[in-house]
Amino acid sequence: MGIIDSVGNFISGDTFKNGVREMMIARPQDNNDLIWKHPDQTIPMFAQCTVRADEWAVFSKEGRPVGTLDAGRCTLSTANIPFLSNFVDQYTGGNFLMTELFFVKRTPYPKKFGGSLGNMIDPMTGIRLRARCHGEILLRVENPETLIYQYFGMRKFQEHADIFDWFINAFFNTVKSTIGKMAREQRTSVLDIMHLQDELAAACIANATELAQAGIRVAKVTKLEVDVPEEDVKRFDEMRQKVAEQMVGLQVDEIGIQRAALQAQAAAAAAQVGVQTAQYNAQAAQFGINQQVAKDQAYVQMAGGDISKLGQFEAMRGAGAGMAHGGGNTGMAGLAAQVAVGAAVGGGLAGQVLPGRPGVAPAVGAGVVVPAGGAALVACPACNAQVPPGRFCAECGGTLAAPAKKSCTNCGVELAASAKFCAECGTPSQPR
Repeated sequence: MGIIDSVGNFISGDTFKNGVREMMIARPQDNNDLIWKHPDQTIPMFAQCTVRADEWAVFSKEGRPVGTLDAGRCTLSTANIPFLSNFVDQYTGGNFLMTELFFVKRTPYPKKFGGSLGNMIDPMTGIRLRARCHGEILLRVENPETLIYQYFGMRKFQEHADIFDWFINAFFNTVKSTIGKMAREQRTSVLDIMHLQDELAAACIANATELAQAGIRVAKVTKLEVDVPEEDVKRFDEMRQKVAEQMVGLQVDEIGIQRAALQAQAAAAAAQVGVQTAQYNAQAAQFGINQQVAKDQAYVQMAGGDISKLGQFEAMRGAGAGMAHGGGNTGMAGLAAQVAVGAAVGGGLAGQVLPGRPGVAPAVGAGVVVPAGGAALVACPACNAQVPPGRFCAECGGTLAAPAKKSCTNCGVELAASAKFCAECGTPSQPR
């Protein structure tokens, strides 16, 4: 029984308990600090290190992080963890590791912030405002080695609690600059910037570059509010009313300018339509003239080139037009009147001076021309001179008797004396 009692006393003694604690390396169960430093820098080889699911274990030597373990349980040996060879103590025969061990939480860490934004110039009204801002952020460690080496140092967390004050102050400076910048870019007031809470929070997170350099990231911003004293709000409302009135005046002026521009465009469009209408009328008139010229040329060709026949064709065309307008119930008397009207129109055209024959007026009807101040003249069949009527020409002595009539050998239509082809069927008037 003496041996058993001795073993029991050894197990319940402090020596055994301390040895067990040295072989089990982990954060205390009741500790929730962002960074917890293991109190002993001498760790036995093959000790069991337990890293929680929400933290890292960072090994450091001479003030510089050397390696990091992720969540899980592992045996501290150089075979399992090669970077531990940097911590083997040769003076103890390689049985201990000389290192500073830190446990760093990776879950978001809530912290509140707030304070005065100072005297801010509102970009919309130019009024100086005394505003305050407050809210809550979630900090999350992204790089535990950078956080420990550059900002935390080798001290215990309880000795370095003011590190969070630096984080909060750095982020609050970012909030102040972001509110002013967004108000200018959005062309809105500081009081109205709170309508853009989500956009403002995202901008603050993106601009928190100092925290990113420390290995810290702002995971989320909540309860972000801006407060302004009542007297500043009253002055702001009065100035905003004046700005609104000026904006209304500018909009009215702009509408007047737009209306004048539209009226000028309408007048220009109407003028363009008038020009196009005049062009269309000119083209239509020219088309009518061209049609009439084409008809006259066709009549001349039908007359075998004899322009004196143009009057007869005009008489026929006038008769046809008269019949078309007068109807079919006028009888022979109406028909004779219509033919007479056509003959008069044709006679008027035949009495005009023809192109290519200046000063020569062709005969009317049967070749008789009535000068302005004398008796009627006739055309000589031989020399075509206009001479007084008689049996012989006063110019060439040729006979003035009407030439013998001749008819077409094919269709029997009477031909002009000078016609070489039949105007109806095109048959030559004399055999070749």
